[in-house]
Amino acid sequence: MNILKKIKLNKLSATFWGYFIVVLAIVAPWFLNSGYLFFTDFVWGPNIRLDWANSWFLFNLLVKGLSFIFPVYFLEKLFIAGTIILILLGGRLLVKTVLKYYNNEDESNFSRGLIFVLSLFALFNPFVYDRALYSQSGVLIAYGCLLFIAAYLFRAARDLDFKYLWRSAIFSGLAFLFSVHFIFLFAPFYLLFLIRIFLKRRELKATGNLKKFWLAVLLSVFIILVINTNWLISLSIKASPLTSFVEQGITNQDLIAFQTAGRNGLETFSNVLLMSGFWGKEQFRYLDLTDQSGWQRSFIFLAPVILYGFYLSLRRRSRPEKIFSFGLIIIFFSAVFLAIGIKSPLTRDLTLFLYDNLPLYKGLREPQKWVAVIIPIYLFYLTLGAWRLSRVKVIANNIIAGGLILGAIIIMQAPSLLWGFNRQAIPTPYPDDWYDVNSLLVNRSSQSYGCSDKILFLPWHMYMSFNWARKIIANPAPYFFTCPVLSGTNMEWGGIYDNSRLPEGTVVSSWLKDQGQGGAMSLTDLKVRYIILAKELDFTSYLWINDLTYIKPLLETKTLLVYEIKF
Repeated sequence: MNILKKIKLNKLSATFWGYFIVVLAIVAPWFLNSGYLFFTDFVWGPNIRLDWANSWFLFNLLVKGLSFIFPVYFLEKLFIAGTIILILLGGRLLVKTVLKYYNNEDESNFSRGLIFVLSLFALFNPFVYDRALYSQSGVLIAYGCLLFIAAYLFRAARDLDFKYLWRSAIFSGLAFLFSVHFIFLFAPFYLLFLIRIFLKRRELKATGNLKKFWLAVLLSVFIILVINTNWLISLSIKASPLTSFVEQGITNQDLIAFQTAGRNGLETFSNVLLMSGFWGKEQFRYLDLTDQSGWQRSFIFLAPVILYGFYLSLRRRSRPEKIFSFGLIIIFFSAVFLAIGIKSPLTRDLTLFLYDNLPLYKGLREPQKWVAVIIPIYLFYLTLGAWRLSRVKVIANNIIAGGLILGAIIIMQAPSLLWGFNRQAIPTPYPDDWYDVNSLLVNRSSQSYGCSDKILFLPWHMYMSFNWARKIIANPAPYFFTCPVLSGTNMEWGGIYDNSRLPEGTVVSSWLKDQGQGGAMSLTDLKVRYIILAKELDFTSYLWINDLTYIKPLLETKTLLVYEIKF
């Protein structure tokens, strides 16, 4: 018994070290230096915003608590590492599920290595690379959860064991929490599971398991609702602007601005099949994989194995397994169809129909996100094909070399993820004078702790370049200053100026348009006491502020101009 426990411990240890090395190969450079990581869509700072109406509230509360123990910039790096681990473990569970339930394969010494290598496919692909470099962390977390959802639903469908259903519900709740529109992306897997249940309804009824199924469904719904309680309540009492943003803020122009990349429908189709096509890469804010010579070669090597896996699935004698495989193929082509979006005449009408008629579907304004559904299906068939090929004598006799070659091919799909995203993300501290200004404003506050006076941060841009960050990023001011900050909500991309639907943005835009000639009333109504003008980008076009009689200069630093509004 002790020997068996030791063997099991060694297996877990080998798995742990394998994934630890992979994660370390990506994040190690970040932990060698202090400072924050800044991306286009991802900025952190010492000020953790706690808004109970936000879906990230519970996560932010956790970070706030941990910030009393660890520096926030350290927690940020741990968060990215945790997201990577989530994706790898989700891929691992899916691969294990396929090996166990399709091939009756246990975790022998050999198959453990295969599981590890194949799980890398979940991480090293263009979809993850593009979203990571932008960085859309909520999408990546939801995608990692989707891998768990697919695996658990497959297990529940095969075994009719509904404990897997509520396990899937936990990850569904988390996916819904971090990226609400993923409800459309994991819905097809639930539909496939329900078809399996429908075909087995008589057997379930005869064995008395139909009641267990409905209890599991109720428990699953309860779990999803509990995980998302705070922001769902905010929606019901209209304390959150999300509904207004989706229903009124998003327009047809969003479909154009966020359309899947490709010069035409055929190229877009090719990009989707290759798990690429993210619109953000066309902003040239990071190294584009598709600009690299032969970037698609890895997938060309993997595609025959995937197709072979599909062929093998159709040769299965079990009717439910064939139905399941055909179901996955239907989901696959549906996802490809929807991912192309308006880029092709064949897909445009359906996209516009769903956009106009399916409630909240317009919130999925980036159709390329459907690629997140394609990847687990690729991994499913890749696992089947690789497992069978590994039984070929010449490969079985050279299993270590074969595993290394397969792992290298998979990693080469997105090699620039390694070593700090190919050093494209470098830890950067906030300027010293930002800390000085923050201390000044907090000390001037009438509160003994914190700050209630609002800051208007200019230039008024949602995304802007900062010399000290050396790139265009989301405005980090709200995440740095202790006092509440009003910063730009105008994304200014793809023909869209501002679709946030926030009333504060409208007031500030009007005040800026007439260069403050309307007086201080509009700003004081917003409870703004200070104005910070960063010496970045087009800040000289805001220097008319110095001519306003109701605004007085308070401080000038290396990177900031600070003003106070006279009441």
